[in-house]
Amino acid sequence: MRISTTQIFDQNLSAMLEQQANLAKTQNQVSSGKRITRPSDDPVGAVRALNLQRELNITEQYLANATIATNKLQSEESSLKSAADILQRVRELAVQGLNDSNTQDDRKAIAVEIRQLNQQLLSLANGRDSNGDFVFAGFANSTQPYDGIFGSYQGDEGQRNLQISTGVTVATNDPGSAVFETPVADTRIDLAGVTGAITVDIVGDSNVDSTFAPLTFGFAEDLLNPGTFDLTITDTDGNTVTLPYQAGDTLDLTELNGEFPNLSLRLDGAPNDGDALTIERSLSATTQPVFQTISHFADALENDAVGPNDSPNNGLFLSNLSAALDNIVDKRAQVGGRLNAIEQQTAVNDAVSFSLKSSISEISDLDYAEAITRLTKEVTSLQAAQQTFAQVQNLSLFNFI
Repeated sequence: MRISTTQIFDQNLSAMLEQQANLAKTQNQVSSGKRITRPSDDPVGAVRALNLQRELNITEQYLANATIATNKLQSEESSLKSAADILQRVRELAVQGLNDSNTQDDRKAIAVEIRQLNQQLLSLANGRDSNGDFVFAGFANSTQPYDGIFGSYQGDEGQRNLQISTGVTVATNDPGSAVFETPVADTRIDLAGVTGAITVDIVGDSNVDSTFAPLTFGFAEDLLNPGTFDLTITDTDGNTVTLPYQAGDTLDLTELNGEFPNLSLRLDGAPNDGDALTIERSLSATTQPVFQTISHFADALENDAVGPNDSPNNGLFLSNLSAALDNIVDKRAQVGGRLNAIEQQTAVNDAVSFSLKSSISEISDLDYAEAITRLTKEVTSLQAAQQTFAQVQNLSLFNFI
Protein backbone atom coordinates (compact mmCIF):
# COMPACT_ATOMS: atom_id res chain seq x y z
CA MET A 1 0.00 0.00 0.00
CA ARG A 2 1.47 3.31 -1.02
CA ILE A 3 0.90 6.33 1.19
CA SER A 4 1.69 9.62 -0.39
CA THR A 5 3.15 12.59 1.36
CA THR A 6 -0.13 14.46 0.81
CA GLN A 7 -2.08 11.77 2.65
CA ILE A 8 0.29 11.94 5.57
CA PHE A 9 -0.13 15.71 5.77
CA ASP A 10 -3.91 15.49 5.48
CA GLN A 11 -4.23 12.80 8.16
CA ASN A 12 -2.05 14.67 10.61
CA LEU A 13 -3.79 17.96 9.92
CA SER A 14 -7.23 16.38 10.44
CA ALA A 15 -6.08 14.77 13.69
CA MET A 16 -4.73 18.06 15.04
CA LEU A 17 -7.85 19.99 14.04
CA GLU A 18 -10.02 17.43 15.80
CA GLN A 19 -7.87 17.65 18.93
CA GLN A 20 -8.04 21.45 18.79
CA ALA A 21 -11.85 21.37 18.43
CA ASN A 22 -12.18 19.06 21.45
CA LEU A 23 -9.83 21.26 23.44
CA ALA A 24 -11.74 24.43 22.48
CA LYS A 25 -15.03 22.82 23.56
CA THR A 26 -13.61 21.82 26.92
CA GLN A 27 -12.06 25.25 27.42
CA ASN A 28 -15.46 26.86 26.72
CA GLN A 29 -17.14 24.55 29.24
CA VAL A 30 -14.56 25.34 31.91
CA SER A 31 -14.81 29.10 31.34
CA SER A 32 -18.66 29.10 31.36
CA GLY A 33 -19.12 26.49 34.06
CA LYS A 34 -21.75 24.79 31.89
CA ARG A 35 -21.67 21.27 30.54
CA ILE A 36 -24.17 22.16 27.82
CA THR A 37 -23.00 25.23 25.94
CA ARG A 38 -25.07 24.49 22.84
CA PRO A 39 -27.99 22.13 22.14
CA SER A 40 -25.82 19.70 20.17
CA ASP A 41 -23.77 18.98 23.31
CA ASP A 42 -26.77 17.09 24.79
CA PRO A 43 -30.05 17.51 22.85
CA VAL A 44 -32.21 15.71 25.44
CA GLY A 45 -30.60 17.50 28.37
CA ALA A 46 -30.85 20.85 26.60
CA VAL A 47 -34.62 20.44 26.12
CA ARG A 48 -35.11 19.39 29.75
CA ALA A 49 -33.03 22.32 30.99
CA LEU A 50 -34.98 24.74 28.78
CA ASN A 51 -38.32 23.52 30.13
CA LEU A 52 -37.08 23.74 33.71
CA GLN A 53 -35.73 27.24 33.09
CA ARG A 54 -39.12 28.31 31.77
CA GLU A 55 -40.77 27.05 34.97
CA LEU A 56 -38.10 28.80 37.04
CA ASN A 57 -38.71 32.10 35.24
CA ILE A 58 -42.44 31.87 36.01
CA THR A 59 -41.75 31.06 39.65
CA GLU A 60 -39.31 33.95 39.93
CA GLN A 61 -42.01 36.25 38.53
CA TYR A 62 -44.43 34.98 41.18
CA LEU A 63 -41.84 35.80 43.83
CA ALA A 64 -41.39 39.29 42.36
CA ASN A 65 -45.17 39.80 42.36
CA ALA A 66 -45.33 38.66 45.98
CA THR A 67 -42.73 41.26 46.93
CA ILE A 68 -44.69 44.01 45.17
CA ALA A 69 -47.95 42.90 46.79
CA THR A 70 -46.33 42.74 50.22
CA ASN A 71 -44.97 46.27 49.91
CA LYS A 72 -48.34 47.67 48.85
CA LEU A 73 -50.27 45.82 51.54
CA GLN A 74 -47.80 46.83 54.23
CA SER A 75 -48.34 50.47 53.21
CA GLU A 76 -52.09 49.99 53.49
CA GLU A 77 -51.82 48.12 56.80
CA SER A 78 -49.72 50.91 58.28
CA SER A 79 -52.30 53.50 57.18
CA LEU A 80 -55.18 51.46 58.58
CA LYS A 81 -53.42 51.05 61.93
CA SER A 82 -52.88 54.79 62.18
CA ALA A 83 -56.49 55.45 61.13
CA ALA A 84 -57.79 53.09 63.82
CA ASP A 85 -55.63 54.82 66.45
CA ILE A 86 -56.97 58.21 65.36
CA LEU A 87 -60.60 57.07 65.48
CA GLN A 88 -60.08 55.54 68.90
CA ARG A 89 -58.71 58.87 70.16
CA VAL A 90 -61.62 60.75 68.57
CA ARG A 91 -64.01 58.40 70.34
CA GLU A 92 -62.32 59.03 73.69
CA LEU A 93 -62.60 62.77 73.14
CA ALA A 94 -66.24 62.41 72.07
CA VAL A 95 -67.15 60.54 75.25
CA GLN A 96 -65.38 63.25 77.21
CA GLY A 97 -67.18 65.98 75.27
CA LEU A 98 -70.61 64.43 75.81
CA ASN A 99 -70.20 64.55 79.57
CA ASP A 100 -72.72 67.00 81.02
CA SER A 101 -70.09 68.48 83.31
CA ASN A 102 -68.41 70.23 80.35
CA THR A 103 -68.84 73.93 79.70
CA GLN A 104 -69.13 75.26 76.16
CA ASP A 105 -65.48 76.40 76.34
CA ASP A 106 -64.48 72.88 77.36
CA ARG A 107 -66.29 71.44 74.37
CA LYS A 108 -64.74 74.01 72.02
CA ALA A 109 -61.28 72.95 73.19
CA ILE A 110 -62.14 69.30 72.60
CA ALA A 111 -63.49 70.16 69.16
CA VAL A 112 -60.14 71.75 68.21
CA GLU A 113 -58.27 68.50 68.85
CA ILE A 114 -60.96 66.47 67.08
CA ARG A 115 -60.63 68.64 63.99
CA GLN A 116 -56.85 68.21 63.99
CA LEU A 117 -57.27 64.44 64.23
CA ASN A 118 -59.81 64.57 61.41
CA GLN A 119 -57.28 66.31 59.16
CA GLN A 120 -54.73 63.61 59.98
CA LEU A 121 -57.30 60.96 59.10
CA LEU A 122 -58.00 62.67 55.77
CA SER A 123 -54.26 62.77 55.08
CA LEU A 124 -54.06 59.01 55.64
CA ALA A 125 -56.96 58.46 53.25
CA ASN A 126 -55.01 60.43 50.63
CA GLY A 127 -51.73 58.66 51.37
CA ARG A 128 -49.36 57.24 48.74
CA ASP A 129 -47.29 54.09 48.67
CA SER A 130 -43.55 53.78 47.90
CA ASN A 131 -44.30 53.95 44.15
CA GLY A 132 -46.16 57.24 44.51
CA ASP A 133 -49.59 55.64 43.91
CA PHE A 134 -52.57 56.67 46.04
CA VAL A 135 -53.24 53.72 48.35
CA PHE A 136 -57.03 54.10 48.56
CA ALA A 137 -57.95 55.25 45.04
CA GLY A 138 -58.81 51.86 43.51
CA PHE A 139 -57.71 51.51 39.89
CA ALA A 140 -57.43 55.32 39.65
CA ASN A 141 -54.19 55.27 41.62
CA SER A 142 -53.06 58.62 40.23
CA THR A 143 -56.23 60.38 41.45
CA GLN A 144 -56.42 61.80 44.98
CA PRO A 145 -59.29 59.96 46.70
CA TYR A 146 -60.71 62.89 48.70
CA ASP A 147 -60.23 66.60 47.97
CA GLY A 148 -61.42 67.71 51.41
CA ILE A 149 -63.41 66.87 54.53
CA PHE A 150 -66.68 67.24 52.64
CA GLY A 151 -65.35 66.09 49.28
CA SER A 152 -66.85 63.02 47.66
CA TYR A 153 -64.76 59.98 46.81
CA GLN A 154 -62.87 60.59 43.55
CA GLY A 155 -61.40 57.11 43.01
CA ASP A 156 -63.16 53.99 41.80
CA GLU A 157 -64.14 50.67 43.34
CA GLY A 158 -61.37 48.65 41.70
CA GLN A 159 -59.02 46.27 43.46
CA ARG A 160 -55.69 45.49 41.82
CA ASN A 161 -54.70 41.82 41.89
CA LEU A 162 -51.31 40.20 41.46
CA GLN A 163 -50.77 36.52 40.72
CA ILE A 164 -48.43 34.90 43.23
CA SER A 165 -48.82 31.29 42.08
CA THR A 166 -50.72 29.20 39.56
CA GLY A 167 -54.38 30.05 40.14
CA VAL A 168 -53.57 32.18 43.20
CA THR A 169 -54.09 35.96 43.12
CA VAL A 170 -54.12 38.50 45.93
CA ALA A 171 -55.74 41.95 46.11
CA THR A 172 -53.14 44.64 46.76
CA ASN A 173 -55.44 47.51 47.72
CA ASP A 174 -58.88 48.54 48.99
CA PRO A 175 -60.86 51.49 47.62
CA GLY A 176 -61.33 54.38 50.00
CA SER A 177 -65.11 54.17 49.73
CA ALA A 178 -64.97 50.70 51.28
CA VAL A 179 -62.62 51.82 54.06
CA PHE A 180 -63.67 55.32 55.16
CA GLU A 181 -67.38 55.29 54.36
CA THR A 182 -70.04 53.40 56.31
CA PRO A 183 -73.85 53.50 56.51
CA VAL A 184 -75.17 56.03 59.03
CA ALA A 185 -77.16 54.63 61.94
CA ASP A 186 -80.70 55.85 62.54
CA THR A 187 -83.61 54.96 64.78
CA ARG A 188 -86.54 53.80 62.68
CA ILE A 189 -90.15 53.83 63.86
CA ASP A 190 -92.55 51.50 62.04
CA LEU A 191 -96.15 52.66 62.40
CA ALA A 192 -97.61 50.04 60.05
CA GLY A 193 -99.56 48.42 62.91
CA VAL A 194 -101.18 51.66 64.11
CA THR A 195 -104.74 52.55 63.05
CA GLY A 196 -105.31 55.35 65.56
CA ALA A 197 -103.66 58.75 65.75
CA ILE A 198 -100.34 58.50 67.52
CA THR A 199 -96.96 60.20 67.32
CA VAL A 200 -93.61 59.08 68.72
CA ASP A 201 -90.94 61.59 69.68
CA ILE A 202 -87.49 60.30 70.63
CA VAL A 203 -86.23 62.66 73.33
CA GLY A 204 -83.11 60.78 74.41
CA ASP A 205 -81.00 58.25 72.53
CA SER A 206 -78.03 56.12 73.41
CA ASN A 207 -74.61 57.35 72.37
CA VAL A 208 -73.12 53.97 73.19
CA ASP A 209 -75.30 51.21 71.79
CA SER A 210 -74.68 50.90 68.05
CA THR A 211 -77.55 48.44 67.61
CA PHE A 212 -80.41 47.06 69.63
CA ALA A 213 -83.07 44.45 69.17
CA PRO A 214 -86.37 45.76 67.77
CA LEU A 215 -88.95 46.77 70.40
CA THR A 216 -92.69 46.29 69.91
CA PHE A 217 -95.16 48.62 71.64
CA GLY A 218 -98.68 47.20 72.00
CA PHE A 219 -101.70 49.26 73.11
CA ALA A 220 -104.77 47.85 74.91
CA GLU A 221 -107.75 50.06 75.84
CA ASP A 222 -108.38 50.50 79.57
CA LEU A 223 -112.15 50.42 79.86
CA LEU A 224 -112.09 51.60 83.50
CA ASN A 225 -110.12 54.74 82.63
CA PRO A 226 -111.12 56.18 79.25
CA GLY A 227 -108.20 57.87 77.49
CA THR A 228 -105.72 55.65 79.28
CA PHE A 229 -104.17 52.61 77.66
CA ASP A 230 -102.17 49.69 78.91
CA LEU A 231 -98.82 49.75 77.13
CA THR A 232 -96.85 46.53 76.65
CA ILE A 233 -93.23 46.77 75.49
CA THR A 234 -91.53 43.59 74.25
CA ASP A 235 -88.13 42.92 72.69
CA THR A 236 -87.12 39.96 70.52
CA ASP A 237 -85.56 38.21 73.52
CA GLY A 238 -88.92 38.05 75.25
CA ASN A 239 -88.27 40.79 77.82
CA THR A 240 -91.62 42.46 78.55
CA VAL A 241 -92.85 45.45 80.53
CA THR A 242 -96.55 46.42 80.90
CA LEU A 243 -97.60 49.78 82.36
CA PRO A 244 -100.41 52.31 82.17
CA TYR A 245 -99.86 54.79 79.36
CA GLN A 246 -100.89 58.42 79.49
CA ALA A 247 -100.51 60.57 76.39
CA GLY A 248 -97.47 62.83 76.60
CA ASP A 249 -95.61 60.76 79.17
CA THR A 250 -91.87 60.29 78.67
CA LEU A 251 -90.64 56.73 78.96
CA ASP A 252 -87.04 55.85 79.88
CA LEU A 253 -86.78 52.30 78.58
CA THR A 254 -83.66 51.40 80.52
CA GLU A 255 -85.38 52.37 83.78
CA LEU A 256 -88.33 50.19 82.85
CA ASN A 257 -86.12 47.20 82.08
CA GLY A 258 -82.35 47.01 82.20
CA GLU A 259 -82.38 44.74 79.12
CA PHE A 260 -83.90 47.49 76.99
CA PRO A 261 -81.65 49.98 75.15
CA ASN A 262 -80.79 53.38 76.62
CA LEU A 263 -83.64 55.12 74.85
CA SER A 264 -86.15 57.73 76.01
CA LEU A 265 -89.28 58.63 74.06
CA ARG A 266 -92.60 60.42 74.35
CA LEU A 267 -95.86 58.94 73.05
CA ASP A 268 -98.83 61.14 72.22
CA GLY A 269 -102.23 60.80 70.58
CA ALA A 270 -105.04 58.24 70.74
CA PRO A 271 -104.13 54.76 69.56
CA ASN A 272 -106.85 52.22 69.01
CA ASP A 273 -107.19 49.05 71.01
CA GLY A 274 -104.79 46.46 69.57
CA ASP A 275 -102.53 48.97 67.81
CA ALA A 276 -98.79 48.17 67.75
CA LEU A 277 -95.64 49.95 66.57
CA THR A 278 -92.00 48.89 66.29
CA ILE A 279 -88.84 50.84 67.05
CA GLU A 280 -85.43 49.60 65.88
CA ARG A 281 -81.98 50.82 65.07
CA SER A 282 -81.27 50.63 61.36
CA LEU A 283 -78.59 51.70 58.90
CA SER A 284 -79.15 54.28 56.22
CA ALA A 285 -79.22 53.11 52.62
CA THR A 286 -76.50 55.63 51.83
CA THR A 287 -73.00 55.87 53.25
CA GLN A 288 -71.17 58.85 54.66
CA PRO A 289 -67.41 59.49 54.85
CA VAL A 290 -66.23 59.35 58.44
CA PHE A 291 -64.55 62.75 57.99
CA GLN A 292 -67.98 64.34 57.61
CA THR A 293 -69.37 62.50 60.63
CA ILE A 294 -66.48 63.77 62.76
CA SER A 295 -66.75 67.31 61.41
CA HIS A 296 -70.49 67.45 62.18
CA PHE A 297 -69.80 66.37 65.72
CA ALA A 298 -67.04 68.97 66.13
CA ASP A 299 -69.56 71.60 64.98
CA ALA A 300 -72.01 70.36 67.60
CA LEU A 301 -69.37 70.54 70.34
CA GLU A 302 -68.42 74.10 69.40
CA ASN A 303 -72.08 75.13 69.44
CA ASP A 304 -72.72 73.21 72.67
CA ALA A 305 -75.47 71.33 70.81
CA VAL A 306 -74.84 67.66 71.46
CA GLY A 307 -78.36 66.61 72.44
CA PRO A 308 -80.16 63.88 70.50
CA ASN A 309 -82.52 66.38 68.89
CA ASP A 310 -79.83 68.77 67.72
CA SER A 311 -78.16 68.71 64.30
CA PRO A 312 -78.05 65.44 62.30
CA ASN A 313 -75.94 62.52 63.47
CA ASN A 314 -75.06 64.04 66.84
CA GLY A 315 -77.34 61.85 68.92
CA LEU A 316 -75.89 58.78 67.22
CA PHE A 317 -72.34 60.02 66.75
CA LEU A 318 -70.69 57.37 68.89
CA SER A 319 -72.70 54.67 67.16
CA ASN A 320 -71.62 55.90 63.74
CA LEU A 321 -68.01 56.36 64.86
CA SER A 322 -67.94 52.83 66.27
CA ALA A 323 -69.23 51.50 62.97
CA ALA A 324 -66.47 53.36 61.10
CA LEU A 325 -63.83 52.09 63.53
CA ASP A 326 -65.11 48.52 63.27
CA ASN A 327 -64.99 48.74 59.50
CA ILE A 328 -61.37 49.89 59.47
CA VAL A 329 -60.40 47.19 61.97
CA ASP A 330 -62.10 44.60 59.73
CA LYS A 331 -60.24 45.91 56.67
CA ARG A 332 -56.96 45.75 58.57
CA ALA A 333 -57.69 42.15 59.50
CA GLN A 334 -58.36 41.36 55.83
CA VAL A 335 -55.07 42.96 54.82
CA GLY A 336 -53.31 40.93 57.49
CA GLY A 337 -54.88 37.78 56.09
CA ARG A 338 -53.60 38.63 52.62
CA LEU A 339 -50.11 39.26 53.98
CA ASN A 340 -50.16 35.88 55.71
CA ALA A 341 -51.28 34.19 52.50
CA ILE A 342 -48.45 35.87 50.58
CA GLU A 343 -45.92 34.81 53.20
CA GLN A 344 -47.06 31.21 53.03
CA GLN A 345 -47.11 31.13 49.23
CA THR A 346 -43.69 32.78 49.09
CA ALA A 347 -42.28 29.97 51.21
CA VAL A 348 -43.74 27.45 48.75
CA ASN A 349 -42.39 29.39 45.76
CA ASP A 350 -38.93 29.59 47.34
CA ALA A 351 -38.90 25.82 47.75
CA VAL A 352 -40.03 25.30 44.16
CA SER A 353 -37.39 27.76 42.91
CA PHE A 354 -34.65 25.96 44.83
CA SER A 355 -35.75 22.59 43.47
CA LEU A 356 -35.83 23.87 39.88
CA LYS A 357 -32.40 25.47 40.20
CA SER A 358 -31.00 22.22 41.60
CA SER A 359 -32.48 20.23 38.71
CA ILE A 360 -31.12 22.66 36.12
CA SER A 361 -27.72 22.54 37.78
CA GLU A 362 -27.65 18.75 37.68
CA ILE A 363 -28.42 18.77 33.97
CA SER A 364 -26.35 21.66 32.65
CA ASP A 365 -23.64 22.52 35.16
CA LEU A 366 -20.10 21.30 34.65
CA ASP A 367 -18.26 18.71 36.74
CA TYR A 368 -15.05 20.69 37.13
CA ALA A 369 -12.93 17.76 38.32
CA GLU A 370 -13.88 15.69 35.27
CA ALA A 371 -13.51 18.66 32.91
CA ILE A 372 -10.04 19.64 34.17
CA THR A 373 -8.87 16.04 33.83
CA ARG A 374 -10.28 15.92 30.31
CA LEU A 375 -8.70 19.28 29.49
CA THR A 376 -5.26 18.05 30.60
CA LYS A 377 -5.67 14.87 28.56
CA GLU A 378 -6.70 16.83 25.46
CA VAL A 379 -3.78 19.26 25.80
CA THR A 380 -1.40 16.30 26.05
CA SER A 381 -2.99 14.63 23.04
CA LEU A 382 -2.74 17.81 20.97
CA GLN A 383 0.89 18.33 21.93
CA ALA A 384 1.70 14.71 21.02
CA ALA A 385 -0.02 15.09 17.64
CA GLN A 386 1.89 18.29 16.93
CA GLN A 387 5.23 16.77 17.90
CA THR A 388 4.56 13.61 15.84
CA PHE A 389 3.63 15.68 12.80
CA ALA A 390 6.79 17.75 13.18
CA GLN A 391 8.88 14.61 13.03
CA VAL A 392 6.95 13.01 10.18
CA GLN A 393 7.04 16.06 7.95
CA ASN A 394 10.86 15.95 7.95
CA LEU A 395 10.89 12.45 6.48
CA SER A 396 11.81 12.93 2.77
CA LEU A 397 14.06 11.08 0.28
CA PHE A 398 15.59 14.39 -0.65
CA ASN A 399 17.15 14.48 2.83
CA PHE A 400 19.26 11.41 1.90
CA ILE A 401 20.42 12.48 -1.55
